[in-house]
Amino acid sequence: MFTYKKGIWQSDILEAAGVSHGFSTRLGGKSVLSHTASMNTGFFRGDDDSLVNENISILCRLAGVSENVVCTPQIHSDIVRYVTEENVGEGSVRDVPFACDGFVTDRKNVSLLVRVADCTPILMCGKKADGAPVVAAVHAGWKGTVADISVRAIEKMRELGASDIKAAIGACIHPCCFQVGEDFIESVKSAKGADFASKHIQKRDGSYYADLPKMNEDILRSAGITTIDVIPECTRCKPFLYHSHRATGGIRGTMGAVIGIV
Repeated sequence: MFTYKKGIWQSDILEAAGVSHGFSTRLGGKSVLSHTASMNTGFFRGDDDSLVNENISILCRLAGVSENVVCTPQIHSDIVRYVTEENVGEGSVRDVPFACDGFVTDRKNVSLLVRVADCTPILMCGKKADGAPVVAAVHAGWKGTVADISVRAIEKMRELGASDIKAAIGACIHPCCFQVGEDFIESVKSAKGADFASKHIQKRDGSYYADLPKMNEDILRSAGITTIDVIPECTRCKPFLYHSHRATGGIRGTMGAVIGIV
């Protein structure tokens, strides 16, 4: 289950695990442009960088995490980086050494931020043997999804000693709206097999529609993650609440999903 307040969603599962986090909507920020208003966490969308950073700080405060953020230009890959306090500011006020689509940390007061506007945001937490937390944030577009980016994050969490990993999947585009073509189907078959593709891509009224949140949930469960929260909201269905690439033809802001150890 999720709780919605002040423009962000928070997972009851992650909250119960004692991890501060939040999935933003398009509400609660300072952006005033019609396509970015009002919570836009993405650069190069029309807002000044200083305003985007202010929005990110607002999101962090609402989520209860440190404003020491690490983020990145996202490239629809399966690359996940381990980051520490040395990486704070990358992607927002200084350059990143290389782009990626996910982060893992076991350091306090380092907040991990990924951005979405139809793609799937995934936040995860686990604990080491001594009870110390490990957290992850993943941007899973369909390419990253079928490349198992969430599995890459889980592997890094386990390398740090994390077990009992829990996950929360944020709002993204759902099969009601995620129409795909033959090239998409063939790509999914090639990456995950025909059975996976037929399970998560259905034909309706002569067109094909993919279930991105279920794909990610299935992959998480295959990796041994059994405690999973899912926001049952389609971003394209609710452009008044979410930034949606498909609903706007790409003229839009970007939502953020943030997690940190405090």
